[in-house]
Amino acid sequence: MIVVKCTDLDRKALEGIQIKPEEIADDGFDWHEVLVKKPWGHEIERYRDERVSVWLLYLERDKETSMHCHPSKTTLLMVIRGNVILSTLKETQHLSEGDCVVIEKGAFHRSSSVGGAVMYELESPPNKRDLVRLHDSYGRGQGYEKVCVNSTP
Repeated sequence: MIVVKCTDLDRKALEGIQIKPEEIADDGFDWHEVLVKKPWGHEIERYRDERVSVWLLYLERDKETSMHCHPSKTTLLMVIRGNVILSTLKETQHLSEGDCVVIEKGAFHRSSSVGGAVMYELESPPNKRDLVRLHDSYGRGQGYEKVCVNSTP
């Protein structure tokens, strides 16, 4: 298992981004079984309790998430299908089926697919709004997606 630590480089980058605490506070929205379309694919929450949420992520071929961090939650990613390049502010890891990575709160990271990938993402504590972007290839600003489609794939 790979562990991505929050470093001084991450803390310094986060300090340089203007975020109001209320913008990343949990709003109580129930994301269970809501298909959330992303410019890189989609994600859907499959399980949630007071301590953890489990998301299924589909990254389309040659797409990437933003370089982002979660200031208040720890994330575990597990590659189910395909290959993923996990980038941090310090290094790059190549992940394949079965690989797991724990990302400490505050650690910036980006997942890039090589030929399309499916991953599980576990978040603790559950809060989709706990998201701060450093860079985004799709021009998105801060905050979690606001438009979603109710559907089960």
